[in-house]
Amino acid sequence: MTDDQRIRVMIVYPADPTGTIPGGIDTCIKGIIRWAPDDISFSMIGVTTDRRKRQVGKWCECKLGRRTFSFFPVIAFDCPERQPKIPATLQFMAALAVRRLQNRHDLLQFHRIEPSLCFLTSDAPKVAFIHQNMEVLYNKNSDIRWKYAPGLYYKLEDLLIPRFDSINVVHEKAVNIYQKRYPYAASKVRFLPTWMDPEVFYPLSQDERQSLRHRLCNPLGISGKDRLLVSVGRLDRQKDPLLLIESFAVLAKLETGVHLVVVGDGVLRGVVKKRIQKHRLEKRVTLAGLLPNDGVANWLRAADMMVLSSAYEGMPRCVVEAMGCGLPVATTDVGEVRRLVKSGINGEIAEVRSPDGFASVICRCLGNLEKYSGTPCLDAASQYVPSKVLEPVYETYRQLTECH
Repeated sequence: MTDDQRIRVMIVYPADPTGTIPGGIDTCIKGIIRWAPDDISFSMIGVTTDRRKRQVGKWCECKLGRRTFSFFPVIAFDCPERQPKIPATLQFMAALAVRRLQNRHDLLQFHRIEPSLCFLTSDAPKVAFIHQNMEVLYNKNSDIRWKYAPGLYYKLEDLLIPRFDSINVVHEKAVNIYQKRYPYAASKVRFLPTWMDPEVFYPLSQDERQSLRHRLCNPLGISGKDRLLVSVGRLDRQKDPLLLIESFAVLAKLETGVHLVVVGDGVLRGVVKKRIQKHRLEKRVTLAGLLPNDGVANWLRAADMMVLSSAYEGMPRCVVEAMGCGLPVATTDVGEVRRLVKSGINGEIAEVRSPDGFASVICRCLGNLEKYSGTPCLDAASQYVPSKVLEPVYETYRQLTECH
């Protein structure tokens, strides 16, 4: 199939799809590109986290799996530990407006609605992915700066939502909200679950797991006899790592031989380190920092369970990925976690959001690892793989471009 015969999709989002900064949206974009059928090709306008390899203001060829795509970074982002004074999306949109990029495409794909303002005059079909229930703007723990002007954000939705030809929402409650708020656009709005890559996230045999665990833990001074908890996510208010540390401090008084590995980085890293020091947990908590997907997968395959302490979520990808590795999950009751985590079957969900409440469900999960691990987790994750989740998305692309 020649390039002229393919549907040309241009993704517009301030991310670097071949960089090392993890995140649910970034992983979603990577998956959409990587698992696409041959009749769809991609280009992307984003940001660079490596100025040498992916220069600002220049198109370059990138690769994800077997797929190549064109990438154009309009700005560079360098420091995940620090929140920029000017919001990243605003910087991105300003750069878009200045460059006035004209690239050949048949369809535009957005993972935040704001950048679509820069393409109001484009007559190409537009597809939105909304990764959060935006009622979170009223949550005091929200990291989204629109929380300071939620009314203005909803006016922006009133302007832009009608202009999208398809809207994929990663939160079922939010689907219902959009359908009621915009009844004339209800047929365009659909629930899109999160998925995991089965080629990256899969279980190991017991011998393989022990070998991997030895390779990961020994250099960090983690005892091979410890039960290993892993948390995966940004160190920010949404993921609430402080609740995690406070809960682990409670757990550490009740349970010996338990170690916590925190995979991720972010604006709260310094605060998290101080909280670890306050509770004298330096020998029982390891901050592993940012890791690529295969590094995250290794920790999940080596661990005994995953813990998620988020204040709010859509459908957290790390939970699907953990269960794809056969790993039980102890989590706060957020977003769509109940689609996967079944208390008493493959993990535990905290009914009370407090250090004592979360510590108690972690403790309960630790006491049932043999029962919860393996098959109950794999069964839950089996429906959330690219071949099942993404095909309706690609079919929508075909329908929109045929009708346009």
